[in-house]
Amino acid sequence: MSLARTFIIRGPEQARALHAFLKANAAALAQQGRPLAVEVQEHKAKRSSQANRRYWALLRFISENAFVAGRQFSDDAWHEHFRRKFIGCEDLPDGSTVGISTTTLDVGAFNDYMAQIEAYAATDLGLDMTEFA
Repeated sequence: MSLARTFIIRGPEQARALHAFLKANAAALAQQGRPLAVEVQEHKAKRSSQANRRYWALLRFISENAFVAGRQFSDDAWHEHFRRKFIGCEDLPDGSTVGISTTTLDVGAFNDYMAQIEAYAATDLGLDMTEFA
């Protein structure tokens, strides 16, 4: 069984909790051949479920209203298109590419991503975004 704990240090109380956890577990786990690894980084909040619902509602609005060369595309097709266009791509083992996941974005970056999509929908797809709001 894998052991995973996340401590978000917002003050002394959380720092004490981390210290207590390490004190109570580090030596025993190391003796079992399962040493702990500690990585310290700035905490960046992930988007909320409300933001995720708004994102998929935006994709649905675009899929229902946008036409490109006389065709409409699914929510998933727009999701992939925007990931590639605004976040970037990663290579797959077969040589193809896939858009980088939106889950890699923190709250600020996700808000910027949504703003880029809305601007693109208005300027490049000719959609009236006041209808989405």
